[in-house]
Amino acid sequence: MGNELSDKQREDIWCALSDVFVDTEVDYEGVAKRVADIDPDQLKEIFFTEVAPYCGSNLLVPIPPIWAGFARESLVNGILEELKLNRHSLSARVRFAFYRWQFREDWERVAAELAKLAGAQKNPSASV
Repeated sequence: MGNELSDKQREDIWCALSDVFVDTEVDYEGVAKRVADIDPDQLKEIFFTEVAPYCGSNLLVPIPPIWAGFARESLVNGILEELKLNRHSLSARVRFAFYRWQFREDWERVAAELAKLAGAQKNPSASV
């Protein structure tokens, strides 16, 4: 798949990656399966610059309000609002750096599951 994503593909990616930011046990394998056909570098960028700026605050409060999952419509609208902000400002770059640090282990777990899936696709007999 190329780097150009349709609006629906991007929204589906947002929905899948938002599951990392809920206040329940995260199914990293399930998240990875939902986005396995997307370039991992592109996913990483979307994770840290589109999803984390909107969803990350859920895990930065003492009692996270969202524990079962983000509602698609409010998630999409919220991320679109975030994207309207000046993404190239110094404050945006500082926020992105914070999210890259704060949620690096979550991304590493998603990336590890993506790597497992890619390995299984290259060698189907190894997963039996």
